[in-house]
Amino acid sequence: MPFPILERRGTRGRSGLRRQQHGAVAIEFAVLFLAFFTVLYAIIAYSVPLLLTLTFNQLSADAARAVVKVDPAIGQARYAQAVSNVIKSEVESSWLPENWRGDGCDNPPVNTGLTWVKLETPYGFLATESLGTVERVQLHVCLQREYNKDNAIIPILTVFGLDIPSLPQDESGNTTLRGRSTIRL
Repeated sequence: MPFPILERRGTRGRSGLRRQQHGAVAIEFAVLFLAFFTVLYAIIAYSVPLLLTLTFNQLSADAARAVVKVDPAIGQARYAQAVSNVIKSEVESSWLPENWRGDGCDNPPVNTGLTWVKLETPYGFLATESLGTVERVQLHVCLQREYNKDNAIIPILTVFGLDIPSLPQDESGNTTLRGRSTIRL
């Protein structure tokens, strides 16, 4: 029994349509790729400043805790030197590359009523306060880094007039990532 012959109607039209759709698929891919790339870039670009802020907070707290081991009875000058060395070694032994650490803060909080003395390391300040007959020392450890278009770790991308990442700025238009800890010793 011979097989029936099927008529192929419109095959030219379908193949012609298929050829025209190849260009449409490329355009759809380009648009979707741009959208997916933007979302992926935003996730990565926002995670780096967040990671730095959390690391600065943790690192300043770790440095402040490490200073507790230093005996304040060794004298004020030697104590300040020992505290500076401990803070410096804690910061330098962290996972942060040197160019990611930034600088220390310019000044500790002003509303404490204490006179802060800057240590040799850029990350620490000491203040002495009198509590009755006892003199106590307060330590302020702070790490900060300017994060803007000039020194962003992952470049800030501008898409349709929107910066990615768009981070909060102070009144001068700068974004500062900061981590602080204050401890009474």
